[in-house]
Amino acid sequence: MTDLPIRPAFWNVPLWGEIAVYVLGITAVLVLIAGVIRNRKLWLQGAKDPYPVTNKKARWIEVIKGIFTQKKIRETGAGRMHAILAWGFFLLFCGTALATLDWDIGHYVFDNQFLKGNVYLAYKFVLDCAGVAVLLTLLLGALRRWGKASRLPRDGRFVCAYLSLAFIVITGFFVEGIRLAATTPAWSSFSPVGHQIAQALLACGLAETTLRTLHMWLWSIHGLASLGFIAAIPLTYYAHVYRTPVGLATREEKPAGLIHKIEDIEEQETFGISSFEQFNTRERASFDACTECGRCRDACPAVRAGTPLDPRAMIVALRDRMHMEEKSNSGDELPTLQDIISRDALWSCTTCGACTRACPAGINLPDLIVNMRRHWALEQGDFPEGAAMALENTASVGNPWGLDPYERMDWAKDLDVPVAEPGTHYDILYWVGCAASYDRRARRIARSMVAILKAAGVNFAVMAEERCHGEFARRLGEEYLYQTAALENIENFAQYDFDRILTACPHCFNTLKNEYPTFDDFKWPVINHTVFINDLIREGRLPGLTKGDIPTVYHDPCYLARINGVTEEPRAVLGQVCGTLRKTYEEGAQTLCCGAGGGQMWIERRNTTPVNVIRLKDLRESDSGCIAVACPHCLTMLESAKSLMPEAENTQIADIAEIVAAALPKLDA
Repeated sequence: MTDLPIRPAFWNVPLWGEIAVYVLGITAVLVLIAGVIRNRKLWLQGAKDPYPVTNKKARWIEVIKGIFTQKKIRETGAGRMHAILAWGFFLLFCGTALATLDWDIGHYVFDNQFLKGNVYLAYKFVLDCAGVAVLLTLLLGALRRWGKASRLPRDGRFVCAYLSLAFIVITGFFVEGIRLAATTPAWSSFSPVGHQIAQALLACGLAETTLRTLHMWLWSIHGLASLGFIAAIPLTYYAHVYRTPVGLATREEKPAGLIHKIEDIEEQETFGISSFEQFNTRERASFDACTECGRCRDACPAVRAGTPLDPRAMIVALRDRMHMEEKSNSGDELPTLQDIISRDALWSCTTCGACTRACPAGINLPDLIVNMRRHWALEQGDFPEGAAMALENTASVGNPWGLDPYERMDWAKDLDVPVAEPGTHYDILYWVGCAASYDRRARRIARSMVAILKAAGVNFAVMAEERCHGEFARRLGEEYLYQTAALENIENFAQYDFDRILTACPHCFNTLKNEYPTFDDFKWPVINHTVFINDLIREGRLPGLTKGDIPTVYHDPCYLARINGVTEEPRAVLGQVCGTLRKTYEEGAQTLCCGAGGGQMWIERRNTTPVNVIRLKDLRESDSGCIAVACPHCLTMLESAKSLMPEAENTQIADIAEIVAAALPKLDA
């Protein structure tokens, strides 16, 4: 053999072996394509998608960027391991493809290979490093999955997944090592793993003929394993290499906080999803996009509380039910939706979006859950304990507490709050919300907001006709009540002349900002109070604020931070009026839900650990004297948790509006 380093594509392989590689390779690719097409047909068996994918080219570009950068995946330690595995295996694949092109085109067509000299040496070194990285991450992944504390699935699929990749890489190393032992090139050390294997084989005193025989056998086994792996991808766990990108590329483009309304609701005969056949093509593709990584489960507050909801198990159950259609005969009775997803699991979701935020495939489980809840709410009239009463109260008197609507303005006593009048222009219409109107503790938020607005000289008013906007009803599946409330509120808005709506509740903010615009007559921009207060401070309209000295930690509301991306403004405000602003592990878009969302505030739960208690414990680990919030529901939930924790007796909990109002210059008596 020449001393010039060069890629010998088919060393020791007879012509029939070379021909077999191409025949079997083409066959493997065709089998792979057939499997993908069969998978696609399964997705297309779903109902017609009412919101088809748009801007497909740009979305696929973004997906491909995400695949190569692994940006979303790298957010966790396990994800970083996966990224190394993906990059390593991608390099090995590219190396094999490059070697094939080098031989087929360079050798046969131009009689001049590209992979030679220093290029080939670098090529070998990089591929060896990639192979080692793949094996190490497989080992670490196996230790993680089969460790004592792991909650990841451990069935045979994953045993095969780990062993198949490891087998292909290890046999590849040995094929190279045997070749190096038989030829002993001077540059073999540039293939460090193969070189060490070669040295071990030579130390055993194996003859060249023996090495060539071993090489031929192992080369054949390695080739068959590699091509068999390609052909079997649609049937294995590794099907996610194409299913997940499809799921990401076909995700619906809409605001995270928007749930589509039921059009012409008065004319509908069925509501929501009650049978598996009602899931549309996009939703079925999302079931297949699941990688079973368990990030959704780790992020889910309902799981931590010990409720029946397990987001990973729910998606896997839906996926498995879909694939039963492939194997069943026309007369087979398949499990119903109610057979695989329990009512209690559906009613446990807080709709906080933590699962969707954590999911590498972007599966929007809360939207699916709300759609399934609609069946129970609108067709069955079946609600969990406590929720039915809140819904009845909202329908009858316009608030979930069932309090007299004439008491709605009691919070404003002695404040001289301007009430909107037709024909008068206002810069701001302050939407108070039910919590700040009726809840005695939350009323302080409304009073504080009025103090801030007056101190800044804002031209504002409140609306006397304000009623519940229906958000919690919508999340509970009671779409009819939500639409009734929305239309009434929009009709009332239309009576007045104002520029913007200001809210101090993230649920109000999300509903008015993202969901009310689906009604034709809603046309007003909506701003959250933390953003508005921050603007006032930056503009110098709140001079003389007194800075406190109590260490403070901020609890991000789910519907403000994760769903609407408002994270920096609240912290900017607190930086002006608080002492040390401390951090908590789960904050910003990764905040842990307080447990109020999705109508959970009104649902009575037993035999679970309250989510609000879990969250308060986490916040108190920051060793702060004050917990700042930006949501009246979070305030209520954390205050409730505080009453159950004697050790939290001295912890202050206050809305950002309260903290800023307390920092305003005191007026002379």
